[in-house]
Amino acid sequence: MNRIEKVNEIFDKFYKLFYETEDLALKKRIKCLTHTELHIIEAISEETINMNELSERLGITMGTATVAITKLREKGFIDRARSDSDRRKVYVSLSKKGLEALKHHSNYHKNIMSTITEGISDKDLKHFTEVFEDILSKLSEKIEFFKSRPIIEFPVGVTVNILEIKGTPIVQDYFSKNGIEYNSILKIIDIEKESKIILEREDKTILKINILDAKNLVAVKVER
Repeated sequence: MNRIEKVNEIFDKFYKLFYETEDLALKKRIKCLTHTELHIIEAISEETINMNELSERLGITMGTATVAITKLREKGFIDRARSDSDRRKVYVSLSKKGLEALKHHSNYHKNIMSTITEGISDKDLKHFTEVFEDILSKLSEKIEFFKSRPIIEFPVGVTVNILEIKGTPIVQDYFSKNGIEYNSILKIIDIEKESKIILEREDKTILKINILDAKNLVAVKVER
């Protein structure tokens, strides 16, 4: 087993054991919550945030976040209210019951970390945190790399893979007629401010797309 395989094995074992102990603690104190629901409570914390912010923090769709929040509200852990200035915006915060669950979860993490690091020297812990912070930094960069976003948010010169085409059937038909479909590979040649985005297809043909239409193209970066 080489070093990379060993690191992968260690991470895998830690992840499974950590969540197994968390699951046992959860069933002991807050039996009606799932892991996912607990992490939603953790994401909201002591703030009042709107649903867009929550879905971004969790990396899930608005639809998935809405379903989860509805269940948590029914269980009494979440308070939900519409904005007075914009009725389309929904804000969520933790109820008294939700804050108690958050406190319990936070205490669990502090206690388990204190227990599993007991007996390890400060020098070794310092070295571990430095290495792990470096790993987290690189992982964060990878998450940004794989994160999908509208094509107009990528810089010029980047090659992207189209993951989703939004908009009306007319807009989708327009893209299809221009050879832009799911999994199309496109290079961003130029972005004319508030006007057009210039794209290059794999066959080297050039396309000029209106910026407003281009917002319907959701993509991820491709390594080239």
